Amino acid sequence: MMRRRLFALLGLLLVAGIAALAVLPARWLMAALPGHGPLAIVDASGTIWSGTATLAVGPPHQRRRLAAPLRWRWSFSPGPRVQLAHPWLDGPLMLAFSPAGMAISSQTLTLPAQALATLDARIAAIGPEGRLLLRWPATRIGRSAPNGEAGLLEAEWRDAASALTPLRPLGHYRLTVSQDEGGSAKLALTTLQGPLLLEGNGSLNRRQSLQFSGSARADPTADAMVHAALQDVLGALGPRQNNVTLLQYR
Repeated sequence: MMRRRLFALLGLLLVAGIAALAVLPARWLMAALPGHGPLAIVDASGTIWSGTATLAVGPPHQRRRLAAPLRWRWSFSPGPRVQLAHPWLDGPLMLAFSPAGMAISSQTLTLPAQALATLDARIAAIGPEGRLLLRWPATRIGRSAPNGEAGLLEAEWRDAASALTPLRPLGHYRLTVSQDEGGSAKLALTTLQGPLLLEGNGSLNRRQSLQFSGSARADPTADAMVHAALQDVLGALGPRQNNVTLLQYR
């Protein structure tokens, strides 16, 4: 009799636990992200399984709140997965989980270039304008992740402009992020067109330690008026050496 009552009590506790999990408020997710990280949840509604959240990007002292909310919905067939939706995404982003790791669907993200200001104070100082286009292929993180070099992300700054100069556009730039054989990420910045030339290379290791070195300069073939219009931008981005601005990010 005692054993039967014990099993009945355990069954009731299990049912109560499952019921509680089903209605866990989405606002609990606000405590899931570290306060010092580049992304924070400032408001949420619904449950942790299906809801919406308002996000803010950037370091704590200069975060910018996104106007449109992020929406998510979990499903568990054929396995645990979550579908994310936001107006800046071209379509739903799917994250699928398994013992081998996490699979991420391919997607394109378009957002205003003002988001660049959250990366570094020197970039924020130029008041970046224009559009950012981020594209990534379907990939897998974990034990089944692909070996060798692989493309991870391609980011383009289109119709680039700055609040420090009336010159528009400054150019069109591309940053590629790829995985090397050691598991680190390689970064390569190139200028596709425009009077402001940006270039550089770097790496991001598994400890999230960034090393990037590059340069910024006015196109040598541009006229004197263009060179003059770029001086404030070049001066804000970093120290000058032989008419070249040094880009160093650590």
